[in-house]
Amino acid sequence: MAIVKTTNHVELKADELIHIQFICPVCKSEKELSINKSVINQAKQLTTISIPQNKICQHHFQAFVDKNFKVRGYQKVDFSFDSDNTGDQSIIIYNAKRNDKELFKNLMLKANYVEYCPGDAENHKGERQNKFNHQKKKNEISRVKKLRIEKKEMTLEEIYEQFWDFIDDDNQEFREFIIKDQRRENKF
Repeated sequence: MAIVKTTNHVELKADELIHIQFICPVCKSEKELSINKSVINQAKQLTTISIPQNKICQHHFQAFVDKNFKVRGYQKVDFSFDSDNTGDQSIIIYNAKRNDKELFKNLMLKANYVEYCPGDAENHKGERQNKFNHQKKKNEISRVKKLRIEKKEMTLEEIYEQFWDFIDDDNQEFREFIIKDQRRENKF
């Protein structure tokens, strides 16, 4: 994050645009952009503004603007998705529900599994139940594997092979394996 020079801006009406000078943290290109004052005022502290490629220069970066409309710093973006790319066609955007009853009607809570399926809850009930059963089976398999691992009795030789580099040369319990081990510098 780079700290840049700051300038004071005069008080503006809520619906007015403010002009802020941005500097690319990569190539140092400068340009003044207009932003609605209400965008800055909605944030509690700093407002993060994403500056896309070709808005100022060929780089995509973020600017941090405070309540006084001063740029406090920048951050280079390492990766960004193309806006032209539609991506996964299966993603459906739903409108937010207007009341809590609708929200909770479409919310599935079972043990440590939570899922929200907007739309008619009854239509999705079978599908959600299948997902829940799949998750339950997955958790059960995980638990069984964990129990097997916890209950496994290891021989001294298995313990030595797994932890040989952590066992001291003078350890009496593993002395027999230490003497035979070619990986150790034989001092015996």
